[in-house]
Amino acid sequence: MKQYKKHVIIITDCKDVAFNEMKWIILRGCHNAGYDNVEVELVAVEEFSILNAAFLARLLAEQCLPGTILSLVINPLKTRSARIYGRLSNGVLFFGANTGALTWMLKDFDAQEIYEIDDPGFISFGGKHVHAPNIAKLLVGIPLEELGEKFPKESVATFDIKDGTIIHIDNFGLMKIKSSPLSFEEGQKFRIFKNGKYIIDATFAKRMMCLEDRDWVLYPGSSLKSFLELGSVRYKEGVKEIDAHIGDVLTWEPKS
Repeated sequence: MKQYKKHVIIITDCKDVAFNEMKWIILRGCHNAGYDNVEVELVAVEEFSILNAAFLARLLAEQCLPGTILSLVINPLKTRSARIYGRLSNGVLFFGANTGALTWMLKDFDAQEIYEIDDPGFISFGGKHVHAPNIAKLLVGIPLEELGEKFPKESVATFDIKDGTIIHIDNFGLMKIKSSPLSFEEGQKFRIFKNGKYIIDATFAKRMMCLEDRDWVLYPGSSLKSFLELGSVRYKEGVKEIDAHIGDVLTWEPKS
């Protein structure tokens, strides 16, 4: 009988050998149940950043095939959180701690029902010892209701992200900004502020690569509702020079 490939995306700041441990526990669990056609991918999160994890989960939930499992392994909080899971309205499954990292995704892709894994008590590296074995069970088709108890939707953590917040910085030093869809005049000049303090001037352009090297450009990006992005053309060190980080809030005003 043909096995259709199933996909797991682990969204985590555990980017070293810890990812491989989680991956192979999942693959071994599936293999033991007679299912080997599984692919496990890593999506790396900025260390300790629930904000970045929330954006990446929301971004990927829109693209993944039904049946894909998004496993979020990130929890820098002092307190332990319930481990919840379920199926989104588009058929993508999720599993992660109720820290707020799932909240954006759950808001935009409502889950009909949410469940909570029985709490085994504190275990060091829950992503390995709790998440991974249960991900394998979901992959081989164990019904959601058999792995845990229903979790009330009203208990999902609140997590509001202010417009202007930097939610991701890519490997080119380009900053993705949570914002309403905006479009300005090509070539319009802006003063850019970080956390209320002026940092640089930037030009608005629909295609940032058309400008000169190291020019600062504000432009409509590719992620979600064309969130704005800010970057220095062909110069990835620009983000370091202005000391910008995920979680900083950017604002702008037309330059007179």
